Amino acid sequence: MRAQTKCSLANAFAGGVGAIGLLASSGAAAAQSLDRRFSGPLANEIQVAAEKQAQRLVAHPDIVALRPQLEAILREVPAAKLPDGEKQIGHSIDLWTMAIAVRETSADTSRPMILWRLDNSPHSWFGHTQPGMAAAGENPDHIYRGGFLDGDSTYEVSGRFGANRPVQFSLEVYQGGPAATVLKPQTASTPDLGNQVSFLADRDMEIAPDGSFTITIGPEAGATQHNHMKLARGAMTLTIRDVLSNWSQDPTSVSIRRVAGPERPPLSERDLVDRLKVDLPAYVRFWSNFNTKFLGGIRENELAGPVPRDGGWGYLAATRFNLADDEAIVITTTNAGAAYTGFQVTNPWMVMPGDARKATLSLNKTQVAANPDGSVTYVLSRSDPGIANWIDTGGLRQGFGLLRWQAVPEGADPKAMVRQFKVVKLSALAEAVPASTPRLNAAGRRAQIAKRAADYDLRLGTPISMEKR
Repeated sequence: MRAQTKCSLANAFAGGVGAIGLLASSGAAAAQSLDRRFSGPLANEIQVAAEKQAQRLVAHPDIVALRPQLEAILREVPAAKLPDGEKQIGHSIDLWTMAIAVRETSADTSRPMILWRLDNSPHSWFGHTQPGMAAAGENPDHIYRGGFLDGDSTYEVSGRFGANRPVQFSLEVYQGGPAATVLKPQTASTPDLGNQVSFLADRDMEIAPDGSFTITIGPEAGATQHNHMKLARGAMTLTIRDVLSNWSQDPTSVSIRRVAGPERPPLSERDLVDRLKVDLPAYVRFWSNFNTKFLGGIRENELAGPVPRDGGWGYLAATRFNLADDEAIVITTTNAGAAYTGFQVTNPWMVMPGDARKATLSLNKTQVAANPDGSVTYVLSRSDPGIANWIDTGGLRQGFGLLRWQAVPEGADPKAMVRQFKVVKLSALAEAVPASTPRLNAAGRRAQIAKRAADYDLRLGTPISMEKR
């Protein structure tokens, strides 16, 4: 694995320097990592330009000056009263700030673009490092892309699946712009925003033999019912998800163009700074409060769900953990026939506490060791329990755990998805975890992490040698 250089937006806020210059280059390995180039669906000119523009936006003095206000917003939220919530304030603000900055770069609905805009782990390529980008509960097994639409316009999305396609691909349109997210009242059975306008998954799409497809999105009825999505009036958000059950699966190639609708003047970079200045506090306020309403409010060390996702594309269950150093949560699940299952941890703000490459902050269906009957037993704990399926909390005692089942067959019973959920002492794990669940020593854990690191970067694309530039 090539060396990774840690990058923190906190330095940008403190020093007022561009995120491109945040890297403290330490030797040839760091420089080589920064200058990596790739060819693939995510490694396109639009994405790279948007990331560099977003880094200029967050380094602008008007945005740097917002840092105290953002910290004050978080300190009003119950999560800030938790030791680990307070500890993770800066990290969460960093990721939220970069996420809304990237969103703003694609806010021009007359000139739409699809950007990779949520990923809690940083990536280094094309001469810069893009820090993590967050909203709430981003899954390392999902590639989240999207853009913004005008409800009075019509758009065309073109795409093509790769040879090793994701197990699920979906497009969702919901109400709201870059920061004006609309949230319907949350209950124990509503894991999503509740403002979905239309949804389309690959299971219902017409796809050509070569893997290509075209989808229209607009206010009028489409030529076909399979590859058309309806828009409502006003500002709309488009979210595209590639669901990877294996980190070697290929992201889908997608692009968008507007084919009809009112023309609006382009947004200058000054316009984007002004928009970000208004939208950043709103974005941070919204997502810092989302955890208090999620699933109607989750009781400590209990499991909520599984409950269905809006649009019927899967199920989700969650726990809000608060564990002593000598405690763990043991969860045994079944896949219920789902093509994808996964478990991840977040901090009290519902942001992953670190880089998913470097720790088992998540595990998916192809990364776990199953029990003989096909079920999977996880252990969520602060310290390594020596169990293969360890969900590392990133050193946190408080946070959230999220379980997902996607591409689920019709008729699956959500009540059968979780067999066991209990808090136990670490000293009692031998009895709580089936003897058939593999154990892992320190060397085995290092090998597991090394494989994660190598596999994660596969989504960046095919490396291009420096000589071919």
